[in-house]
Amino acid sequence: MADNASNPRQALPALGKLPIPELDDTVARFAAAVQPLFSPAEFEACMAKLHAFAASEGPVLQARLRDRASKHENWLEEWWNEYAYFLNRSSVCFNVNYFFGFRSTITPLPQTTLAATLIDSALRFRDVLESGRLEPDNIRGKPMCMHQYQYMFATCRHPGQNRDWTEVYARDESNHIAIAHKGRFFALRLPATRDTPRQLSVALLERQLQAIVDGSEQLERSKSIGVLTAALRDDWYAARECLLEASPDNAANLRLIESAAFLVSLESSTPTTHEEFSQACYCSDGTNRYFDKNFQILVFANGRYGFNGEHSLTDATTDMRLCNTLVSDVEAFAADFPKVLEQGTAESIAATTVQDYSTKEIVFEYNSALDEHIQKAIAFFDNTVHSHELSTLVFDSFGKEQIKNMKVSPDAFVQMAMQLAYYRKHRHVPPTYESASTKSYSRGRTETSRSVSQHSLEWCQMMVDHPETTGLHAKSEVLKQAIVQQSQFTALCAKGAGIDRHLLGLQYALLPHEP
Repeated sequence: MADNASNPRQALPALGKLPIPELDDTVARFAAAVQPLFSPAEFEACMAKLHAFAASEGPVLQARLRDRASKHENWLEEWWNEYAYFLNRSSVCFNVNYFFGFRSTITPLPQTTLAATLIDSALRFRDVLESGRLEPDNIRGKPMCMHQYQYMFATCRHPGQNRDWTEVYARDESNHIAIAHKGRFFALRLPATRDTPRQLSVALLERQLQAIVDGSEQLERSKSIGVLTAALRDDWYAARECLLEASPDNAANLRLIESAAFLVSLESSTPTTHEEFSQACYCSDGTNRYFDKNFQILVFANGRYGFNGEHSLTDATTDMRLCNTLVSDVEAFAADFPKVLEQGTAESIAATTVQDYSTKEIVFEYNSALDEHIQKAIAFFDNTVHSHELSTLVFDSFGKEQIKNMKVSPDAFVQMAMQLAYYRKHRHVPPTYESASTKSYSRGRTETSRSVSQHSLEWCQMMVDHPETTGLHAKSEVLKQAIVQQSQFTALCAKGAGIDRHLLGLQYALLPHEP
């Protein structure tokens, strides 16, 4: 991982180090988390092994963890990045990246206008971030770690042989945007300084984007470089090496994509249903994307837009702040768009402005070996898409405010609803992973909140297996207990007192010769 990113220069509050839970506490919490998942005999056998571990190797490994914590800003950070991301050989498209689909604007914007507005918004956010003017994150007044923000712009994950890594590019090399359209890639160069009013900036950007749309023909899918980034990581590594060997020019051209501040995908599709829109933001057909980029802004031909983020060094909670800004700026621009059309001032000024914007298509050369890698990636992509089902649920009967009025956590409420739905179908509760943020600690990321409990299992059984034999009050009381337990455990996780990361640390504390 490259560490040459320029840190945001705002004065950040001092944060504590991520704590290491007591071994006995983790044993007790582990027991409570797994008991609903096992039969009595299985649970007894599991706990016998756990207690034996806690009485033998556990204290030795715990001491090693404490020693590591005394020498590192965050004892978990490097191990977690390796375990969850860089050593993960699955497809980042299907197994790692996250996506958002944003609501439609009240006044629809033309695709290139929308894309230009989003680019302008993201660039202004970057300027605020890198100038040190971005206010630190906080939750209810409690400061959160800002470390991840240095990887928000101008970064790219690279496939390696058995291990990936992420490169961070300097500002002078990343003063451009990668644009994807019809399977082709373009580099949109930006002025060295950007001090134009928003309306004019959008008009200047739109001219460049419209030229791309007007002048591009669809690239054959068999020539798609983007779909390679959706492959299994070892396959993408081999394909990338082949791509670099196919021509001396390919390395410099690939670097133009990888070093861009971010990527904007101008999609030709027009998703209308919730399922179509979700699928399009998730993966589309794989050709108009570069899934290793720090983030991709997705702009569809019908004015819908979304976001796809690479997960290795940033979490969705970090990118959410950028996304909120994007949506706010787009909706403000859309509200004024009819007036902008009437005035036409920005477009007329843009038409006569001497500008420093320029656009260049990024062209690659191929050989037969590279063609075979692309065909393999396409086959993997299509088979993976066909083996998955994506569906959406729109629920508008009530929302979080009504849940809060019942004095319960909306998050816990929804977790219980999902458990009940799963239990109705399968008659058992599954191991459940819910992410809890540990960003109140220096370089904190996440912990796993285990929302299944004996109380939630009992409630599901009361609701499904014998609904007539228990009254409404009894069901309500058990549900409240399950909700309280989920909320309390999530709060413990946010304080670094979860189960999963501690057990992972104990595993990593083993020496190479130890079993």
